[in-house]
Amino acid sequence: MDQRECESIELGLASSDEELRRLAVERLGALPVEQALPRLVECLGDPSWRVRKAAVERIVAAPEAWRVADALIRALADGENPGRRNAAVEALVHCGGRVVPALLEATGNGDVDVRKLVVDALAGIGDERGTARLMELLADADPNVRAAAADALGGLGAAGASPALLALAVRPEEDGLVRFSALRALARLEAPVSAGELAGALDDPWLRPAAFAVLGRTDDPEALEWLLKGLVTPQRSAREAAMAALLRAVGRLDGAAAERLMQRIREAVRGAEGLLEDALERLASAELATRLVLIQFLGLLRCEEAVLPILAAARDEALHEVALGALESLGAAGERALDDLWSQLDTDLRRLGCELLGRTRGAGGAAHLVAALDDPDSELRSTAARAVGRRGCVEALSALVRRLTSVAEEPDPDAEEELAAVTEALVSLAGAGGEATERAVALLAERVEGAGEAVRVAVATVLGRIGRPQDAHLVAFLLKDPSARVRRAAVDALARLEPGVDSEPVRLALADESALVRVAAASALGASPSPRALHDLERLAEDEDPWVRATAIRAVGAHGARDRGHAPLPLLEEALADDGPVAIAAVEALRAIGGTEAARLCTKVLSRPDPELLQAAVACVAEHGETAVLAELLPLVSHPHWPVRAEAIGALGERGVTKAVPSILRRLEIEQDDFVRGAILRALDRLER
Repeated sequence: MDQRECESIELGLASSDEELRRLAVERLGALPVEQALPRLVECLGDPSWRVRKAAVERIVAAPEAWRVADALIRALADGENPGRRNAAVEALVHCGGRVVPALLEATGNGDVDVRKLVVDALAGIGDERGTARLMELLADADPNVRAAAADALGGLGAAGASPALLALAVRPEEDGLVRFSALRALARLEAPVSAGELAGALDDPWLRPAAFAVLGRTDDPEALEWLLKGLVTPQRSAREAAMAALLRAVGRLDGAAAERLMQRIREAVRGAEGLLEDALERLASAELATRLVLIQFLGLLRCEEAVLPILAAARDEALHEVALGALESLGAAGERALDDLWSQLDTDLRRLGCELLGRTRGAGGAAHLVAALDDPDSELRSTAARAVGRRGCVEALSALVRRLTSVAEEPDPDAEEELAAVTEALVSLAGAGGEATERAVALLAERVEGAGEAVRVAVATVLGRIGRPQDAHLVAFLLKDPSARVRRAAVDALARLEPGVDSEPVRLALADESALVRVAAASALGASPSPRALHDLERLAEDEDPWVRATAIRAVGAHGARDRGHAPLPLLEEALADDGPVAIAAVEALRAIGGTEAARLCTKVLSRPDPELLQAAVACVAEHGETAVLAELLPLVSHPHWPVRAEAIGALGERGVTKAVPSILRRLEIEQDDFVRGAILRALDRLER
């Protein structure tokens, strides 16, 4: 790099514009490591997180691990800039195992802060080579280092450290933070520690919650007594820790043993004044991890007064599945409680209630779901429809077909979601077979005559999704419909009813006056193994409509992918010269067929102006091309459209085309797009290994 370029980098690093500083940091990678590294470490303290992130990435990519580790460890001693220290730890962690030897040596540093941060870095890397030294650091002179070492051993899964951690946890004269960290590590290691061994910690109110977490992983009978007593303690943190531990204990048991323990827990709670009220109150305000525990614990108690608070908690996406699972475990009791509350629920809670009723099988739930299918709120109706299908609520068939008719005729775009939900429900119920299927098909057939276009489309779609070949005559009738939309839906349905067969009705649709219908017919024939289907598709590849030609070419590609020995490559080569959508379809077909000849053919479109076509061609060449063919991608490194540049650069990097390095480096110097710069850096990282 010449002097002028070096000066440009220095000016960029000194700029008040964070984007210029970030670009300068990335350009530092072109300097020799001994020049770049000090500047990069300095940039770890930059006020902009984007600049710090770029510096971390460049440092991690630098060679000479010893030099990188030395510079970063020295940065840990910067007491004036905590941001630089934290970024240095992050960089050390990303460097991984190659810096572990230097970190182990640095654990003897005289600076307490450095030793502690080095331990944090070792914990983040998770390399087992650090285990022995971390165990020694349990005796470090500084309590913060001892606590960090204990946490690190827990994170490393160092089961052999359990005796030393236990000794630390129960030592009365030890610092409280160290004892707490040792207990937390024992819990993470799932060490089988008895209540007797933790006596000192269990007697300490501050340590008791962490000690309970350890006891939740043991089968010691005395531990169980401690945890049950923990439910009645006035200390909230200990109560909640006992709940979590008891849930783990229940999870380790099966059948009758689990039920006996749950019964003991329920008995203990009955004698714990205020526990239930406090748990229900905390359910709305505690941190996420605690709320997860409370929901499961309240579900275990099977108390009906918890149904509404748990249902309300399900509004939170992070709690949704756990909350509904807890309510589902209540079975008929939960459904009865919900039935009593139904008139009090707002629309949002009714939606959640319908979702729950889709998982239960009580006597009253079906009536609420059927009624909800006619609710004014479309989202509630959709949820009820999905629940009906999941529950297998056959009595809702008439209501569902009525709803299908109604929603199909609604002009509102939001009706699409409800239409999909009703369709899925009908397909699910009809899929049960027997009388339910016959009734569903009969109800749908009744709706066709005199119905509007949208309803006829919906009926054809549902019949196709139900998938009974014996219903093909009903769908074939719709192929004569005056509406092109209906005819297209009928072709799609027939393809489902008779998969892999080039049925005569589908073949007749190849000559339909509507391009939409011909597109559907071409797509259907793509699944047929019949040679006659391939012949028909070759004719459609000359259709006047480009979208019909494109669909036919894709279908030809599907045939070629199934039988590569007879892939119609000349037809696809001819399609490459067609309009954009047809050419893209030809490239995608060639990629599906695969092989070096397919990749070579795709290079014919690399001079075309369409970015989407170029991206598709690059993907095919990258997947199937030999080295000489891959070289055809080099000019695209400087293509004016950034998606094409990114695709080409990524392909060259993935396939290890080292001759592309000079072109990619030249592009890096002028590239302004962040996404493409990221692709360049990743490609160079692969190519320079």
